[in-house]
Amino acid sequence: VKVEEADHIYLLMKEDYRISRNVRLAWFLSKLNQIICPASKPELLSENELDLLSILPKGWQPDVSPTSHPCILMPSTRATFLARRYRFIIELDLSPSTGI
Repeated sequence: VKVEEADHIYLLMKEDYRISRNVRLAWFLSKLNQIICPASKPELLSENELDLLSILPKGWQPDVSPTSHPCILMPSTRATFLARRYRFIIELDLSPSTGI
C-alpha cells in the first residue's frame, strides 16, 4: 500500500493551558518522516496535549474530503495548531488624534 505525503496537517491543542512552540516543534520533530493518522473521536476527548485532527495529502483538492488514511509527515508539511478556545481583545482608541 502506497502511503501519501502529508501536505498540511491540523492539530488540536489541549484546552487547559497554552502549549508552547517548543512542545509543538518537539511533536513535529518526533513524528518527522513517520506515518501519522488522524485521531478518532474518542481520542479527541482525551487529555493529550496535541491531537491530530486532519491530514491533507499532496495534491489534495477542495472538492475532495480530507483523508482518514495514514500519511507520512515530511519536512515540507505545513502544520496548523488550533485552540479549543480563543480570546479576543478589542481596544478602542478615543484619543483626540483619531478625530483628525
